[in-house]
Amino acid sequence: MKSANNLVMERSSKLVHEADNAAIKSILFAVHDDDNLDNRLQAALSLARACSAHLQLLHVVPIQAYTVVDTYGGTFASGEIVKALEEEAAKLGIRIEGQLSKEDVSWNYDSTTSSAIPELIQAAAFADLMLIGRYPSWHDFGRTGPSLVGELLCSMRTPLCVPGDKAKTLDPFGKAVIAWKGSAESAAAVRSAIGLLRMASEVRVVRYVEDGEDLGFPDVRLLQYLSRHGIHSEIESHLPVHGVGEDIVDFARRADAQYIVMGAYSHSRAGEFLFGGVTRELLRGCPISLVMAH
Repeated sequence: MKSANNLVMERSSKLVHEADNAAIKSILFAVHDDDNLDNRLQAALSLARACSAHLQLLHVVPIQAYTVVDTYGGTFASGEIVKALEEEAAKLGIRIEGQLSKEDVSWNYDSTTSSAIPELIQAAAFADLMLIGRYPSWHDFGRTGPSLVGELLCSMRTPLCVPGDKAKTLDPFGKAVIAWKGSAESAAAVRSAIGLLRMASEVRVVRYVEDGEDLGFPDVRLLQYLSRHGIHSEIESHLPVHGVGEDIVDFARRADAQYIVMGAYSHSRAGEFLFGGVTRELLRGCPISLVMAH
């Protein structure tokens, strides 16, 4: 029985002429050591291989997470703690570079001690896609995972991909689902992910309409935009059954989708924190990879 990675490689070779024209040529991978790091790395490698893209790995030791406040209100980083973290980061770098040396993709690995958010945003400026895990730990980044990812989404112009829980591949030639809301955020997500969507074997668009929801952009404009990029699809509209987030995941599962493209934080982040929201729900957990933009 062929492995998932072998199947991805076979499909990639058949469609290599399409990959050569793909917009995804530079992928930023945010390194943080957790139980799902290896799965995340394999997903990034499968995507980079399929797109003939360069994989840039960046490990940020976040200095702001290990600062100490003195009695006069001043702040400073504990030198001993930072040194210990940098030593651990060096060990992780050696391990990952050993793995990457056996892979047939273009890559580079950088590690730095800095403020995490600005460093990641700056690195993403010339990336076509950024991959990051769902749960960066407090000690890695100085805040919880949803808070970090949310700030990145609201601050970057680069689309952000959160691989599905335990997903080891991300096949751009597979099927894709657009979770359409008719909002500016939805439009931004589609536009930023158009390079990936053009490579998909099938793109399905789903919209869950809730009572009193603003229609936003007319749906026909989305279909026209996709058609101009050679993507032909139709919009399926449904009423929520279990809740929009859960219904989107169920739809994508039935469609056998490799990833879901969706806009992030159509409401304010503060509002989603207080009252909940689809973005926050899916950032907490989702078996299918998410491609998001704000």
